Amino acid sequence: MDNDVKRAYLEKSMLVSFGTGKSGFVVFCDFCKKKFNGTLKISKNNRTYSISVEGANFHHLDGNPENDIVENLRLYCRKCHKNVHYWGIIQRWLEKTGKSVEDLPDSRNLKPMTYRNYKTEF
Repeated sequence: MDNDVKRAYLEKSMLVSFGTGKSGFVVFCDFCKKKFNGTLKISKNNRTYSISVEGANFHHLDGNPENDIVENLRLYCRKCHKNVHYWGIIQRWLEKTGKSVEDLPDSRNLKPMTYRNYKTEF
């Protein structure tokens, strides 16, 4: 993903403008609002050549990594980013089986699965 697109997303979502040189900034996960520190480096000719946000990822809403427009991006912490992709897997499975979210059992009280407790015989 182009660094200038990431910069445009940050400037739009944070309502700030970054100047030349190295800038530090604070940003929040677009879903859970967890706080992250980031750095951005801009050359003298106003090109962004480095952006880092420790512990967060840029996500393409439409799933197309080639679609680098600001409106298609969100910044998620790693946990939320992973869960967004898991939710996509569940949505595709429901669509394939002809079911809906309402057909799923209430699973909030289930413990997480650990695969080492299950033996598979081939």
